[in-house]
Amino acid sequence: MAPKLKNQTNYTNVILLLGLILVSAYLYNRYQSKQDRLSMTDNYDPIIKYLLNESDLGDVKKPILWIPVHYDYNSRNWISFGSRSSYDLNQPYLYLTVRSIIAQCSKSFHICLIDDNALSKLIPDWRINMSKVSGSTIEYARQLGIAKILYKYGGLVVPPSFVCMQDLIDLYQMAENNNKMIICETINRNITSTTSEFFPNMNFMGAPKECEVVGELVDFIQRTMKKDYTAQSEFLGEFDRWCEYRVRKNKIIKVSGKLIGTKDINDKMVLLDDLMSNEYIDFYSGAYGIYIPADEVLSRTHYEWFARMSQEQVLESRVIICKYILLATAPDAKMGVIEPLKNRPEWVGFWKVPSGAPNYGLKPEFLPDNTQKIPYPYN
Repeated sequence: MAPKLKNQTNYTNVILLLGLILVSAYLYNRYQSKQDRLSMTDNYDPIIKYLLNESDLGDVKKPILWIPVHYDYNSRNWISFGSRSSYDLNQPYLYLTVRSIIAQCSKSFHICLIDDNALSKLIPDWRINMSKVSGSTIEYARQLGIAKILYKYGGLVVPPSFVCMQDLIDLYQMAENNNKMIICETINRNITSTTSEFFPNMNFMGAPKECEVVGELVDFIQRTMKKDYTAQSEFLGEFDRWCEYRVRKNKIIKVSGKLIGTKDINDKMVLLDDLMSNEYIDFYSGAYGIYIPADEVLSRTHYEWFARMSQEQVLESRVIICKYILLATAPDAKMGVIEPLKNRPEWVGFWKVPSGAPNYGLKPEFLPDNTQKIPYPYN
């Protein structure tokens, strides 16, 4: 009888121990989740204050830098195991790229992050309910909204996936001083890519207030929306082709892809594959930054891992674009490009002082090269 009672006691102790472990694990997970949320809030607070929460921009003296941010239903980060999807942005690297834009441009621009809800606040005659449209229609509506905002307020539209390395004020002044719309060229992804590698991209453009060409663009988009409810115009790149035609007519200034990292110093395409590699890219040293094709990151399953990476993982990664993001978000970040590591020479010139004393030093510049060569002093 005693052994049986002893076994029951042991079982009870084991069950209590397991219960204690489970409760401890649950409490720890709750604590860790809270800490993660607090940490996330700390990281996002400097960005959240730039979200547009009012429509009155009449007192703003600086030019406005618009950063459109779109929240689409996705499954990159689940609210819960049951939902497996959410309307959150769920692309942590974008918070870092937006932070780089703010860090470089906040002194020269009034920065506004705008989402679909901001369109009705900024555009008095806006009648489209963005929560009721989807597919190609919502993309048309977003492009129309951005074009109307640019016409009404002027400024510079910058995609949130742009790694900003220096102030963009010179880019905006190019538009203001010439009283023209400017548009940046990116890699051509529509049907015209067979004839042209690069094409204007409405995701990155600017203009002074009430620019005539921007007004014409608004009219063109509205006419297209009335007659096309499919993805045909998007596939054909109708809006970008409209801009390209006016570039040729000298009505729009096209900004070289070298200045936004879609071309390297030799005018070669900088592909997403290049940005996601560990290899050095020969960017133009005067580039304003590097454009990451965010839509392509999401559409190519091979690179979905990049969209899922935490901010910490991005900053610690050896991927070349992550190194630039780290450089751009560092305190007191200054414009620059990452140079490849070069091997030290196997020899260095030394120079004997003219007095004849047994003293030697590194050869001064501009002296003849007929000096004795000795092995490099590694130690």
